[in-house]
Amino acid sequence: METAAYDLIVVGAGPAGSACAITAARAGAKVLLLEKDRFPRHKVCGEFVSSESLGLLRGLLGEKNLSSHILVSGARFFVDNKCLRFPVSPAAQSIPRYELDAALFETAQRAGATTREGVTVHNVQREKTFQIATSENSFTAKAVVNATGRWSKLRQFDVAGKKKWLGLKAHFTEQSPAPSVDLYFFPGGYCGVTPVDTNAVNACAMVRADVARSLDGVFAKEPELWRRSRSWKSLFPPVTTSPLYFQEPETESAGMMLAGDAAGFIDPFAGDGISLALQSGVLAAETIVPFIAGKYSWEQALLEYRFAYKKRFAPAFRNAARLRNAFAAPKWLRNAAFALASMPGVGQMMLRATRAR
Repeated sequence: METAAYDLIVVGAGPAGSACAITAARAGAKVLLLEKDRFPRHKVCGEFVSSESLGLLRGLLGEKNLSSHILVSGARFFVDNKCLRFPVSPAAQSIPRYELDAALFETAQRAGATTREGVTVHNVQREKTFQIATSENSFTAKAVVNATGRWSKLRQFDVAGKKKWLGLKAHFTEQSPAPSVDLYFFPGGYCGVTPVDTNAVNACAMVRADVARSLDGVFAKEPELWRRSRSWKSLFPPVTTSPLYFQEPETESAGMMLAGDAAGFIDPFAGDGISLALQSGVLAAETIVPFIAGKYSWEQALLEYRFAYKKRFAPAFRNAARLRNAFAAPKWLRNAAFALASMPGVGQMMLRATRAR
């Protein structure tokens, strides 16, 4: 079987992988982008694109315009029968992954990357170059980026003693939903509800496996969410992902560069997962392009990427974990955290602290 050679192979065509492929291809690299699924497809995601990344997204998509989607100008946090409200300014945007991922994948093609759907990567080895064995063919590359998501089969995870979480998501009918991202917290999990159309919402939950295993089970955990969801009708069967584990971000594994959730899984309630994926994908490409040009070694490229990644994203991961722990703490501590967040400007400051810069 013939082996095709590339400068860069990106495994996984979610926001991180496609952003990496687009950036590298536009810089002149010979890029192969591999995706095990076929587009369009639904993914477990809050589908909230923060204002910090909208400019980056527009630059990546170019002529492919997704600006007509719902703007999200407010946020509500529901904790222990209390509600905290604050504005989201500048406004974020709600873009279903069903459309976003397909648009980015198409843009990678237009940028000059070779793209393949329905291809599973079985094995990646590195000697002088990378050798990649897939369900379709074998390939070689000077560089490989693993952007296969939060439970990558190409990366080793230490999950000993960690609690397993599940992700669940579906769209539901709702008449004229408010332009607000609503977060409902309960012991062992939370659920975010965001408008995706003038008459539909996205409900996406992250819950411990011992607390609930279905969206109805999640809805029943928070009284206000239960009342709100009684009039909903599902627009497609729920999609799920598991297991999910929180751990420190890593920027490389088995010699491959990691981007998006494969590098680090930020708390979904922070609403910055898509932004972090796009930014880390672009950052990986920007680090790899000089390596392809012979300006430094692959080992130096990994070091450059690690330094830049930690500097830009580590505070967001750290602060999001602190907020998660505060909302999962005993009730008296949750009340104290809620009171602090209710002070003028403090809630917005806390939210900004979870943003990648």
